[in-house]
Amino acid sequence: MRFIVSLISLFLLLGCSTAPLKTTAIHQALVTDSAIRQAVEHCVDLGIEESRLAMREQQNWWLRNNTLVLAADYGVLELNWEQVPDEAESQRAVLAIQTLEQIQLDANDQVERWFGDYDETDDCRKVFGNVAKGRLDLARDKKLAEELTAIAQRRQSVSNDAESARSINTRYRKYGRSLFVVEKVLRDAGCSKPNVALLRNSWPLEVYDAVCTPQDYLLVKCEWGRCDVKR
Repeated sequence: MRFIVSLISLFLLLGCSTAPLKTTAIHQALVTDSAIRQAVEHCVDLGIEESRLAMREQQNWWLRNNTLVLAADYGVLELNWEQVPDEAESQRAVLAIQTLEQIQLDANDQVERWFGDYDETDDCRKVFGNVAKGRLDLARDKKLAEELTAIAQRRQSVSNDAESARSINTRYRKYGRSLFVVEKVLRDAGCSKPNVALLRNSWPLEVYDAVCTPQDYLLVKCEWGRCDVKR
């Protein structure tokens, strides 16, 4: 019970201004990455100029920030396995999923703030103008960037140890980052109590299958946490 309480406390810290620096850095990096990707989706249907601007600046942002974003992704795993008993893997996986769900919700809120008025074309140009000027770059906050850089170094160290990397992937990735998104997409599609299984886990690509009824079998493909049902 103490273990579960400590996990819940850690999860709640994501929304608090008093969160540890490491948690804040991870949260900010993943929220920003997700929000920018969602903003692209808002802009691509507005016109050729807006679509090109959004896609170009998102790609440029990724080139400048991908090391820190990948560090944050690895940091989510660190948050959920540090000083935790081996027998508690399922609770640890659940917390990781809850953490990522909160990050996605916060990203949704950020996008709503960016596109808050009636002129989405103007909003699009403003958002990706700021992206182009580096105002959303993760390195702007030096303390958070230093924290993410330290995580990136640990990630590289683990990646160099193939056996350790395989162990971490097997134990902590088996539930899939997009599981909570898959369940929501399926419910929206009319599958109220899906039985979901992870078929492929190679983030950012994930594939799930879902059985809604004995006669209703669905595949769900996810890329960067955005999921579509394939009948």
